[in-house]
Amino acid sequence: MSEIMKKEAAACGAPYEKMGRVLVWHDEFDKGMIDPEKWGFSRTMYTEMHEYDNSEKYGRVENGQMHLQVHKSEKEGYNWALSQGFNTLETMAFRYGYVEMRAKIPFRHGAWPSFWCTANPWLRKSEWGCEIDIFEIFSSDRNVVANLHKWGDGKHTMLPGGEGSISRAYTFENYENLNNEYHLYAMEWDKDFMKFFVDGALYCTVPISGEKANFGADVIDGIDGFHDPERLIINNEIFSEKSGWAPEGSRLTEEDEMPIDYWIDYVRLYQDPATEDLYLKDEIAAAKAAKEAK
Repeated sequence: MSEIMKKEAAACGAPYEKMGRVLVWHDEFDKGMIDPEKWGFSRTMYTEMHEYDNSEKYGRVENGQMHLQVHKSEKEGYNWALSQGFNTLETMAFRYGYVEMRAKIPFRHGAWPSFWCTANPWLRKSEWGCEIDIFEIFSSDRNVVANLHKWGDGKHTMLPGGEGSISRAYTFENYENLNNEYHLYAMEWDKDFMKFFVDGALYCTVPISGEKANFGADVIDGIDGFHDPERLIINNEIFSEKSGWAPEGSRLTEEDEMPIDYWIDYVRLYQDPATEDLYLKDEIAAAKAAKEAK
């Protein structure tokens, strides 16, 4: 596999080695279409009153990039239309590594774009679920936020600080032209820490081992779930008048300009194969079949 990745890296101009790891999985969006061997659709957000449409109007490859759009809906009873988003539920999962995305994301009113992870349901060992938000934009013109959540026993908690906490935000100093700029968004994950970066600058570190790692004990004690294999998820979500939750003043109105554009140049995953785990389609399918057979 290493020789294949070396050739693929050379062909697309990606570094084969980064952050003390090697390239193990990537998508440069150079096939002219969303690659079904890497991405699929499944509902990961639950705003019922948005029209979700997985046609190419809302998510496609264009100019060698993944291009996600939100439009005004033409369907009666809905104001906005968008895709469910893309994820690697059945195609790839990873435990530890360095993952990065180069993208031009919408920093504008009503926008809620994200790049995140949840545990693969067939590979997880913990009794409770976890969510790692590599970044979210909460209808902001300048702030990128990292978040960790965990779920169990019908309850939910997150890393202390509250949704969109500025304590976990990277703030662009020169933000006036962000909607027209590409930046690099990344997470490094090992057995001890999760670290979050923008353009190579570390802005948030979360311990996931030892006493300092324990948060949200009122839901389920411990942090074991943050050591389970994860799938990648990409959403171009929005805050609307019918969203169940939205920051104050963030909901879209008819005056907001459409479409909302999210451009992704590439997604790359680097790992140390000796200490970090990669699960691909066949292994995930086998795990799914084994779990369903029980």
